[in-house]
Amino acid sequence: MKNIFLHIEDRARKYFEQFPFTHALLAGIGVILFWRGVWEIADINRLSPIASVIIGIILLGGIGLFVHTFVGNAIIIKSIKHEIDIEKENKAEVTQVEKDIKRDEITLDHLSNKLDSLIKKIDHIEKHLQ
Repeated sequence: MKNIFLHIEDRARKYFEQFPFTHALLAGIGVILFWRGVWEIADINRLSPIASVIIGIILLGGIGLFVHTFVGNAIIIKSIKHEIDIEKENKAEVTQVEKDIKRDEITLDHLSNKLDSLIKKIDHIEKHLQ
């Protein structure tokens, strides 16, 4: 029975590799419907929020996912904050590089004008020498 389910799941996964958007959409719908069912079962059995938390902690702790889940989320949040910091640093670097480029353009324009002036003077001197 286990092998049949794994075989079907493996075939479906291979098929949906060709259609990642459809796969993600169906997966999202499946997850939402699953959790909606869990929620409804808890409501039908009049499970209080405190009981839900206690049962959830026991269940997640019992299968070794309680700490993993929350530590994993903390790691993801920390990673996102780190990426935001890197993005801010990159923006600052880009701004500095843009300023440097602008300064270099001004310097090049100034040098170009001086060079043009020198060329005109040399041409003028050459005309008088001939």
